[in-house]
Amino acid sequence: VIDKGLLPMLRGFRKAGVKVFLLTNSYWEYTQTAMNYLYHEKKVDGELEKKNEWLELFDLVVVGSCKPAYLTDPYLNLFRVVPEDGSLRNTDGLFEIEALGEDGAAKFLAQGKTFQGG
Repeated sequence: VIDKGLLPMLRGFRKAGVKVFLLTNSYWEYTQTAMNYLYHEKKVDGELEKKNEWLELFDLVVVGSCKPAYLTDPYLNLFRVVPEDGSLRNTDGLFEIEALGEDGAAKFLAQGKTFQGG
């Protein structure tokens, strides 16, 4: 169901400086399809789907998040999603952030803001 207020609300949050994130147990393929539908208000495929323009609405996207296990299991993996093709890249999560030193989290997110738990 298309909600005409969804995109203006999310854009308004971003414009006001509010950090916006998407956290879902759904994997990338489903999330990409659903969010493209909501963003474009119709089914899209091919090159338009690969653009993933909906990502502009969020500061951080975590798919396959394993809710609620991520709150209690320190050994869950975190993968970086390559939005163009949906492939996954390994990360070292918190260890990588700490290794990046000062402003490690910002440096980590500068490399990409889309992740999948596991």
